[in-house]
Amino acid sequence: MFNSVSIIGTGHCGCALAVDALSRGLGVLLYAHPEHARNLNAIAQQGYLNSAMQIEGQFKPRLTQNIAEAVKFSKCLIITTPSFGHDTIVNELKSFDLSDHVLVVINANFFSLAYMNELNARLILETNAAPYASRFVDGEILVLGIKKNLQIAAYPADISADDRNAVASVFSMSLEWQDNVLDVGLQSNNGVFHPATTILNTARIELTKGDFYFYKDGISTSVGRIIESVDQERLAIANAFGYRPQTLLSEMISFYGGEYKSFSDFACHSAVHNRTKNTPSSMAERYITEDVPFIMVPWHELGRVAGIQAPTMRSIIEFSSIINNENYFLHGRNARKLKIENLSIEDVIRIIKGGNFTTENRQTHAA
Repeated sequence: MFNSVSIIGTGHCGCALAVDALSRGLGVLLYAHPEHARNLNAIAQQGYLNSAMQIEGQFKPRLTQNIAEAVKFSKCLIITTPSFGHDTIVNELKSFDLSDHVLVVINANFFSLAYMNELNARLILETNAAPYASRFVDGEILVLGIKKNLQIAAYPADISADDRNAVASVFSMSLEWQDNVLDVGLQSNNGVFHPATTILNTARIELTKGDFYFYKDGISTSVGRIIESVDQERLAIANAFGYRPQTLLSEMISFYGGEYKSFSDFACHSAVHNRTKNTPSSMAERYITEDVPFIMVPWHELGRVAGIQAPTMRSIIEFSSIINNENYFLHGRNARKLKIENLSIEDVIRIIKGGNFTTENRQTHAA
């Protein structure tokens, strides 16, 4: 069991995880990179982290901007930064011996494929979602909802019962262990509905600066059909690799409960998701800048490995690239960055299970 955790990142996810862990008696250290320490500084100035809604109280995590202190504080490091911050965090961590550490990456988005050769952590664990629906507003963490369960997987894929129990002690919800990190990455629900909804509400976002309810106002019946088309493409790619994930709608119901006949029905009536507006104020926010290059691009690239066409995904990636004047296929987590260029389905599965696949093997396969 872990008695303490070091949480890397002080956004809404990191802060929600901190108050949840502290409320259950764990020691908690919050780390923020010096260039992204606004929330950490707000907590320090206030003297505590105030939490409201599902978790209420004033909590006092240990605070630091020194990554060495975070590594020393706990053998369990939890990365909660957005995916576009992973390079920075990995560059900080790779100088440390992490052979006794377990690294948990929230919303990992194929982290292990991208960085397995750069870190020597004993285990890398990936989740496909944040454990909470939460917002950090004016120095306070609002925990809007707590998921009933959280899907998670390990790299290497073979993880002992003792390690599973130790990781479970960190979280307040049930952990659903998946076969491997590829299985988890193909179940990241943010990539299904965030980009599509944002792109299809571009004019409204730009005109109102996001002053509308993202779910009940932004996801009409027709928008819901586009989201469901993305979901069907994701499921086809997953099936090609031998996985049978839930539909987006089924997964959201498992997280939050309720009965809904379509995703637009869920979006309109989910109390958790409509407590706040949750809408980006511009097109250059994480619903595009994280979820397109770090979720949708990897899905599309895995589809290419499997010979699966994904025209709806491709359209959303291309529209996002045009809108933000950014080539997400080039700069996102593409086949080269995932190290799956010229590989087969079997090769990719061997890698994510922890099997060896050397540079020589890759070159021979490519030839």
